[in-house]
Amino acid sequence: MSGSLSRLKLQRVRPPVRRVLALDAGSRRVKLLLAQSDFGRFHVLRQEMLDLEAEGLVTPEEIKAHLQATLQSLGQPPVALVLPQHVSISQIIDLPLAPESEVDKLIADETIKLSGVSESRIVYDFVRLQTSAHNKQPFWVTFSQEGEIRERISALGLEQEELCEVTTTANALIAAYQRSPALSSRAVLVHLGAESTVVVVVVAGQGAFATSFQMGGDFFTRALARLRNCSEEKAERLKRETDLLNQPQASAEFCAVVDGWAAELKRQLSEWFQQNPAPASGAASFDLVACGGGFDQPGLFDYLRAKAAFPFQTWPSGNNSETSPAPAKGFEVAFGTALQALGYSRQPVSLLPDDYRIAWRKNLNRQRVEWASLALVALCVLVLAFGTWRKLSLINTQQTLLSTIRAGQEAVEANELLTGDLITEYENLRPIFAAQQNTIDTLRTLSLLQQARSNRSLWFVLLADQQSYFSQPPAALLATNRPARTNLLGAALEPPRLGIFVPRTNPAALTNLALARPGFIAELSVPGDAETARQTLSDLVNGLKQQRLFSKVDLLSDDLRRSLADSKVTIPERDYVLALDFAETDFLQPTRWKKPVSSRQNIKRTARPAFIVPETSGEPNQANP
Repeated sequence: MSGSLSRLKLQRVRPPVRRVLALDAGSRRVKLLLAQSDFGRFHVLRQEMLDLEAEGLVTPEEIKAHLQATLQSLGQPPVALVLPQHVSISQIIDLPLAPESEVDKLIADETIKLSGVSESRIVYDFVRLQTSAHNKQPFWVTFSQEGEIRERISALGLEQEELCEVTTTANALIAAYQRSPALSSRAVLVHLGAESTVVVVVVAGQGAFATSFQMGGDFFTRALARLRNCSEEKAERLKRETDLLNQPQASAEFCAVVDGWAAELKRQLSEWFQQNPAPASGAASFDLVACGGGFDQPGLFDYLRAKAAFPFQTWPSGNNSETSPAPAKGFEVAFGTALQALGYSRQPVSLLPDDYRIAWRKNLNRQRVEWASLALVALCVLVLAFGTWRKLSLINTQQTLLSTIRAGQEAVEANELLTGDLITEYENLRPIFAAQQNTIDTLRTLSLLQQARSNRSLWFVLLADQQSYFSQPPAALLATNRPARTNLLGAALEPPRLGIFVPRTNPAALTNLALARPGFIAELSVPGDAETARQTLSDLVNGLKQQRLFSKVDLLSDDLRRSLADSKVTIPERDYVLALDFAETDFLQPTRWKKPVSSRQNIKRTARPAFIVPETSGEPNQANP
């Protein structure tokens, strides 16, 4: 026996674009449907129906020759064959809960019981059904004798063809109905063919029952030939051209033949419904869908609906788009076979014999190697082309870069000459800008100190730039050897009245210049009690800190203080010294010629002395611009 656990999963190994020719061969017509799966989308490429009598294909050799010519014209695609339903059995088998490894053996035992003793091997396949019951494992099983399958393959001359799928009429109808926009998930599908009638019951969108009986279109033709005492060819034409079931040309004898067919159909359905009770609505809840060439007989639909109480509906049709393709009339079985062969069936069963299965697997492996080799060759060609293009691009790029570098060198040389001229001109003007900036900062400082003194009980006793202030010796040295007042201030300076004291720079104190920052030193006295003095001083410092002119405003520590102010204008316990550090300036350091113009440096501003201290010779004071 051949189990389905080892069956080939064709959809996993086929290339992205796949084709298959579904072959549904009847006794009077042969239906061919060429379909393709293109990256998950199902397309019907070609549909062809051969009327054997009209084409003059009478003998099996003529049919084989015509099929071979058709396959050759289509490019020898893989063939999916439809097996007549009467040579197979399809039904549901309920298995007890068992591991997956034991399912195949259990189903094999059941098929032996159902098929009985036979000299021919049994080919079977199964698929698990969805169910809400927790204690059941229902499986849809289909099996047939291998001899019947090979006889069918031989009769059509397909022994040497690339056979990829064998399925039955019932399973093809289930696959086609599941793919089509179904009218209902509960339906009875009736396929009236030339030799037999196939009945399929669909419950919850899954196949639940399948059977067939040997009463089809040829049965009606032979009965009409006996009734009219004519040949079967003439009876067939009469049946297809004349409504013999309804007035005015109704034939009571022929109606009785159709009633016999309807009675057999009712019997088949009644037996299934007795074994499988339907819900309260019973059989009426099932849609009755008709298909097959036998229903093309004029008046048959109307007669069955009116006389036999069969509310038949035609096969559900869609818009034939990519998302909801629909088969053409008469191609329902071939359509379902192509769907299963391309992997679009939710309930697939395959009766492909083992040798054909192995051959198909080898063919697929060969196709995979060929596709991989082709892809590798294409990849090598692309890599070679890309490498050649890359080399040429690099050569062109290098030549372009060489030209660009030469042009850049010339531009750099010209730019350096121009930059040198600009820097020279700037260096000539920079001292003027620095002096202007220093003058502006000095005037703003004087204005801010004057404003700070308004409405406050305080006075400034000294204001000096930090370079001049720290150039004097500390207070300890002055206390032991304090210079004369005229040596520090000049003969014409009156500190009590002016409020500004600028000492002359002492060359001996140049070691203290490291303490100096760009800015001023302001010494002030605040009268009153200690708490009032501290509050006044805090308000003054906070107000000056808010000015963007200063980067830092803080009290000067006692060890850095210089005793330069006259003690007559100070209050010893309320005398404070503030260090006012300026913000940065852009005009302090000269521009470095060697660096590019884009590499700009943050240059800190250093205030120049606001006043030049007069020499001891008595020369008048000079102020910077």
